[in-house]
Formats: sequence, C-alpha cells, structure tokens
Amino acid sequence: MPGLYKDGRFYTSGRYSAVMPLTLSALTGDTDLRLQVKHWTRETDPLVTGAHVSELLRPSEWLAGGEILMTIGLLLPDTITADDCRSYVRDVKAGGAVALALGLGSDLPHQSVPRNLAEAAAAEDLPLFGVPEDVPFIAITSAVYKALVADERHSLDRLVDLHKALTFSAASGGGLEAIVATWTSATNIGAIVTDPLGLRIVTSDTVGAQPTDEMLRDLANVLAPKGLRSAMKTTVEDIPLEIQPLGTTRLRGFVVLVGEAGSRIPVAITALTSILALEFERRWLSSEPDRHQRARAFQRVLVAESESDAEALLRAAGLTGEEFRCIAVDPGSGAAADLVADLSLTIRGGLIRHTNGGPVEAIVMADADIEQDLRRFAPNLAAGIGALTTPGTLAASQAQAVAALVTSRNLGHPVTYRRGFTQAWLTNATDLEMAQTFSDAVLAPLTNADPSGALLATVEAWLTANCQIDPAADRLQVHRHTVRTRLRKIEQLIGQPLDQLDTRVELWLALTAKGLHRLPTGRPNT
Repeated sequence: MPGLYKDGRFYTSGRYSAVMPLTLSALTGDTDLRLQVKHWTRETDPLVTGAHVSELLRPSEWLAGGEILMTIGLLLPDTITADDCRSYVRDVKAGGAVALALGLGSDLPHQSVPRNLAEAAAAEDLPLFGVPEDVPFIAITSAVYKALVADERHSLDRLVDLHKALTFSAASGGGLEAIVATWTSATNIGAIVTDPLGLRIVTSDTVGAQPTDEMLRDLANVLAPKGLRSAMKTTVEDIPLEIQPLGTTRLRGFVVLVGEAGSRIPVAITALTSILALEFERRWLSSEPDRHQRARAFQRVLVAESESDAEALLRAAGLTGEEFRCIAVDPGSGAAADLVADLSLTIRGGLIRHTNGGPVEAIVMADADIEQDLRRFAPNLAAGIGALTTPGTLAASQAQAVAALVTSRNLGHPVTYRRGFTQAWLTNATDLEMAQTFSDAVLAPLTNADPSGALLATVEAWLTANCQIDPAADRLQVHRHTVRTRLRKIEQLIGQPLDQLDTRVELWLALTAKGLHRLPTGRPNT
C-alpha cells in the first residue's frame, strides 16, 4: 500500500502506470497525523487530490473534488439536529470531497465527534475522521501536498526513465517491435502500429481485446486525409482506443493505444509517438538502397525481352498476377521523395521510380484501388493511369500513363487511359504537345524495340494497304513473310491483336499525329 512522503522518498511500485497519487488509506496510515476513523467502510480507497478548510454549512461551491475537507465545526453545535447534519454532509459530498475531518480540542467547539454528525456520515457513506488536538490542520495540508509533489516528481522520473528506455530500444536496432514491447512492458497499455492504410505492422504481445483489421482500416480511412492532425480518442465495440498519427513532415502511419490511459499517460504518449515517428523516418532512409534497386528493376521490366522474363522480374519484386498497369503522378511543388514514400507504403511490393524533373511512376497489380490511393496520398496532383496489360507489354501501359498524365494536367484530375476513346482524345488535344504525347504513348513500344523504324514503317504500309499483306510487302519491297513476322512482333509489343478495329484506329491516329502518314478521306478497313 503506498505511503506518504517520508525520509525523502515516496513509496510506490516501479511501473510508470502503477505510480499512485495519495489515497485515503495512505493518509490515515500516517502515524504522525493519527487521524481517528469515525466512519469509513474501506470498501473504496479514493484518491486525495487536495486539502481544504471551511467553516461554511454549504461548502460545496468552494470545492473542486477530491479534497479532504477540514472544519472545527464552528457552525455545528452539539445540539445540531440529525436533519441539519444530513443536509450538511450531503452538501460536502456533493462538492466532491472524499472525506470530512473534524478538528477536536479542549479550546475548540468539539472535544469529540457529535453523534448526529457520525450517523449522518454513515448514512451518506462519507468517510469521517477526528483530528487530535495536537495535530494542526496545516500538518494534514502539508502531508497531502508533500505527497502530491513527491508523486509528480516520481512521475517525471518514471517518464524520463520511460523515454530513455524507448530511445534505447530505437537505438539498439530492435525497430518498431522493440519500441512497442518496451512501451507495453512499462505502461501495461497495448499498442498497435499500422501504416497509413491501417494495415498492421506491429502488435504488442499483451493486447487483450483489440480492434479487428477491418476496424483499423476503417479508422485509417477516416483519419488519413487529416494527415498529422488526425489524433483521436474513441470506443469501438466497448474497446477504448486512442489513435495518434506518426510522422515528422508527412503521415507515415498510426499508433493505436488499446485500453484506458490514466491521467499521467498523455505525456508518455507524446514520448512514444516521437520515438515511433523517428523510427519510421529511419526505416525510410535506411531503405534508400533498396528503392534504387527496385527503380532499376522497374526499367528492366519495361525492356524485358520476353513475357517470361518480365513476369519473373515482377514476381521477384512481390507482384503477382496476370495483368498489371503503370501509373504516373506529377509530384507538383511538393517533395517527390515524400510522394514516393507514400506510394511505397500504399503499393505493397510495387516497383516505383522517379527521375529528376519527371513524374513518379509505379507498376501496380490489377486489384489495386489506384484512384482511392491517389485521392488519399496524392490529392490535387495530376496523375495518369495506364491500361491493364500483361507483364511483357508494360512498356505500353507506362507510355499510356505518361500520356494520360499530360491530359490530367489540363483537366485537373487523374485520367485513366482507356482503349476505345482514342479518337476523342486526339480530337480534344488542342495543342501539338498533347497530340505528340498521345502518339508517343501508343508507338513507344515499337520505337523502343526497333530504333531503325522498320516496325513503324511496316504498320504504316499495312494500314495504308487496307490491312493486306501482299500490297504492304510490295510497298516495303520485302517478302510477305517478313511483313507477317513484323506484324506478329508488333502484336506482342503492344499487347493487342491487330485484327481489332480499336487497335487499328489507335495505331492509325498515332501515326497521323506523329506525321508519318497523312490521313486520307477514308479509314483503314478491317
């Protein structure tokens, strides 16, 4: 049981969470005060937060709550009625006092506690004590406030110890897991660290009832748009939660504290969030070599010689599936590194690259909700989204994303490149740059694979010859088998069959925009 401030020490247990302010039992246990218990069931042991002296019969309005109220009973004569005593005790209790102490002495109004007062205290269940004649009220006041000051000092000492322990955990290389374990061991408060999407990264071992993964994602959806101003206290399915954002300049994640936190904990929470935020930044900086390596892998995927090579590169990077797409985001006036960081957290296993002065580009899986992620982490930024395609033809999706990015800058919102709307795109391209960007996006797989221009010349001749092999071979002065071989290669590079009208029209318009062929009055036949 905690005691008072004695011999320069305040006796409490060692845990930060177990530091206890002065309780009524500790106060009555002080042998220097020798308080005489006249009524106290001891079923509860309330905290004493202050000491106050009043001779008023209605002292409640002068109380803040938590005090031991001291009086010599100047207005409580021995002849006071039981009803008046009940009314007085009710008022004291209504003011929030945890106990009533009556000063006794030969020169004071009372030498013993009046029977009516003791009965009223019992009836209202308010602890009642008699104060011996040789114990001045100032002694009780001094004991209370010495204990409170010692408790505050002890709390600060424990906070410093906790901060040192958290710092040591971070510096020792144990990462988020060590920091969370140290926190929970010291405070007995569970902690869950998530990324900005609400996906768990670390959960403390001692967390009992805790929010589900779906709850964490829902909370992140609500809080992430607020960035570093997203602190929140709530209760979810009877589980008290406190959510704090993590990051120094941008949101990197959240820490979710599970359970009731005492009045002393907020300062400790600040220490925890600061250490976790620094750890997130350290993790980001330490992963820079890996990001450079993945950026190089991005380029290797685009120039892979075969479908199987591209698929193997994606699988090694953690991306699986049959179809993928590229996105391109303009970092705007913000730091591109921060945007890369956000997308790295969002696109798990994704390949991301950024070149100076260019957009931030990423390869993502088909099931990624790109538009939602862009709204959350790249609001008000121009963004282009390429079409879904197979691994071997991601160069086409990348070129489409860059083309869509140009349109997005003009329209003011993310634009998804969709096949079948090509003619409208070109019609609405009111300047040469947009038309040229569209052409580059469509023809990039061909020009990248064949700098000599033979593939472009072949598709031009084939379209001009109404998609006939022999007339195209004659125009090119090559064998018809050469034309067939080149057309199959073109299909592989663009990832679309040439027997589809949309594909032919798209190539025709791209060639027209590039200036390789003048658009005649007719249209290539299917």
